[in-house]
Amino acid sequence: MNYALIMAGGSGTRFWPASRKALPKQFLKLWSKETLIEETCSRIRKLVPKNRLEVFTQASKAGWVAKHLKIASSQVVGEPMGRNTAPCAIWAALRLLKKDPDAVIAILPSDHFIGKPKQFEKALKAAYAVAQKTGQPVTLGIQPDSPHTGYGYLELQSKKTTQDSFSVYQLKQFHEKPDAKKAASFLKSGKFLWNAGIFVWRADELVKCAEKYLPKSVEILRKIVNEKISGKKLTELFSRVESISIDYGLMEHLKGKILSIPVSVDWNDVGNWSTLAKLLKQDRDGNVFQGNVVAVRSRSNFVRTQGKPVALVGVKDMVIVDAGDVFLVCPKSETESIRDLVHELDKRNMKGCL
Repeated sequence: MNYALIMAGGSGTRFWPASRKALPKQFLKLWSKETLIEETCSRIRKLVPKNRLEVFTQASKAGWVAKHLKIASSQVVGEPMGRNTAPCAIWAALRLLKKDPDAVIAILPSDHFIGKPKQFEKALKAAYAVAQKTGQPVTLGIQPDSPHTGYGYLELQSKKTTQDSFSVYQLKQFHEKPDAKKAASFLKSGKFLWNAGIFVWRADELVKCAEKYLPKSVEILRKIVNEKISGKKLTELFSRVESISIDYGLMEHLKGKILSIPVSVDWNDVGNWSTLAKLLKQDRDGNVFQGNVVAVRSRSNFVRTQGKPVALVGVKDMVIVDAGDVFLVCPKSETESIRDLVHELDKRNMKGCL
C-alpha cells in the first residue's frame, strides 16, 4: 500500500520572526488558511489516507502535530535531535515494514509550495506505481524555468518507460547547487531538473540499501523500533546515528539505479520572505501586504503585520514583519541572511526572540 513520510523537523530560520522555535515555518499559514504541513497532507489525501501518514518532527512538537493534523499520536515520531533526512527515512521504513511488508513510501518535505496540486497528485500516483513495480527509488524532478543557483539538480540519462502519460527516465547523477554559468548550461541542455527532495521508494528496498551503506545507523534504528525505546535511552541511541541526507547517505551509491519523472507543477521551496512575496498577489506598485498597511510612494515591498498598522512612505524593496514581540526590517536582497541574524540572537542569548 501507499504511505507517506512527511518530514517536518526543520527550523525555518529564514522566516524569522514569524518562524520561531515554538512555531517553525511548516506550521505557519503563509498563503492560505491552511498551515504548510496541512497543505502537504491535503495534496496527497486521495493517494494516502490520514491513517497511512508518518510524520517526523521535533520531539517537543510531536503531540501538537498529532492534534493539528488530527492523526493518531502513534503516527508522529518526535526526533530528540536533528539527524538530517536519511535517518528519518530509514526509521519510517522500518516502522512500516513491521505492519506492511509491501509498503511504498513517498518521502515529502512539509513546507513547499505546489501551485498545480492535481498535476502533482497524478505524478505522485505514477511514481508510486513505478517504485512498486521496479523496486527502484523514483524522484520527482521539477522542470526548470530559469538558471536557478539555489537548487540542486538532477541529470537525466535515457528514457526508460512511460507511466500514466508521464515519461520515466534513468537518472545519471545528482549535482550540487551550481554557479550561474553552470546553471545556465544546465537549463540550455534540457537534460536537467531541479531536485525538489521528493522520493518514492519501496520500504524493503530502502532498508536493504541502508543496510549496505549505513549499517550502523540501521542497527540502532532497528533496535529503537523493535524495542519501542523512548525517553533518555532514545536520545542516547539516536545521537549515535549518522547525520546525513538521503542524497548523500543512500542515493549517491545508486548511480544508474534511480529513476526520475519530470514534472511541471508550479513548485517552489519558498526559502525566504522574498521568495514568498513573488508567489503572492501584488498591488499595482508590486507590494504584498498581509495585515493593516498604508503606503505612499512605496513599491515592491512585503509587509506582514499582526494588527498594528504599518505606514510606509517612499519605501521600496523591503521586507517588514511584525511578529507582535519582534519587528524585522530587511532589504529583499538580504533575506537569505536572516539566518545569520538568528545565529547572532542566539549568541547574545536573546532566547525570547527565538
